[in-house]
Amino acid sequence: MNILDLQVREDENVEYKTVNKDPSDDTIQQFVVPLQRYVLDKINKETDVYPHIDFDLTRVFMCQLIDSLDKTIIDNIKAIGINGKAVSTSEWSKNREHKALMVFLQFYPEYGNLFTNVHLLASIAIECVEKHLGEEINTKNFVKAKQFIDLINRQRWTRPQDDSEKQSGVSNLGQVSELLLEKALSELIDQRNFFKTNNQKIQSYGDFVLMCLPNNLWLSVKSNFARERLLASGYTTDILGVGFFTSSSEFTSPSKIRNFQRVGFLAMYLPEIPISEKQISNDSNTYDEVVEYYGGEENLPVNINGTKFIRSLSQLHGDLERLLLQGNIANRIASDF
Repeated sequence: MNILDLQVREDENVEYKTVNKDPSDDTIQQFVVPLQRYVLDKINKETDVYPHIDFDLTRVFMCQLIDSLDKTIIDNIKAIGINGKAVSTSEWSKNREHKALMVFLQFYPEYGNLFTNVHLLASIAIECVEKHLGEEINTKNFVKAKQFIDLINRQRWTRPQDDSEKQSGVSNLGQVSELLLEKALSELIDQRNFFKTNNQKIQSYGDFVLMCLPNNLWLSVKSNFARERLLASGYTTDILGVGFFTSSSEFTSPSKIRNFQRVGFLAMYLPEIPISEKQISNDSNTYDEVVEYYGGEENLPVNINGTKFIRSLSQLHGDLERLLLQGNIANRIASDF
């Protein structure tokens, strides 16, 4: 069956990459297979509108399904976990149907983009888009992947979201952006010279850090909107703003540019393909809109090192790679970045 130009598996062969614990045979037969059959039964083959399976209604079925399972199977589902980490009893009790769906989608990630009225966890959303693209996220396709995820998300909600769902959506948006960038830069990340920051004490500085002199180079990753959250990242250290920004006006005001530079930003990397619905409709993108505003790339603002302050997102990998080619940190200088 083809959904969204993607072959959707209808067999009952459970496949998965990395889980905290393998599913038991009972879990597969009494949880995974019944839910898969439910999803296949709810797919409307007469429409090309996706997603269209309402999770609000699916939740009723899942509640009944979970209630029918014995404790051994429930414990196995929690132990399978999400993102390689078991689901705690307290987490499970908060929203067990949502947690169970995320566990299920690790076995059938291509089903994720069939559901309305639910936020997919960032890792699940990434697996869904990788299935759609037919390849893993890399430096060449990560912006296209974000474009597809945003397209699906705009169509995912058929009712107003409650406060909890809105908060979850904002959090997921940021996590998707970080995970996409981490995958796009994976061949450069060696956990020694360049790595993602997971220490809560320093995460306010940025999301990734590259070791160099005179200051380490930080990357602050944001989703679709920039200014306040980016400014909160700067601590007069060398930092790069990276994101899937949709508003060119955030980068066309001299005072805004000065504010970014005042807190240490050396460059802003903007997407050069349409991201928002308006951009898709107008066949425009943030980078080109900013370049047009300044009257050409040669007129773009420069940073304190005299190099371009506004850059295309596709340029990021090459810029970082050139810096990392200098293997000796003592000679890896960011002052001409």
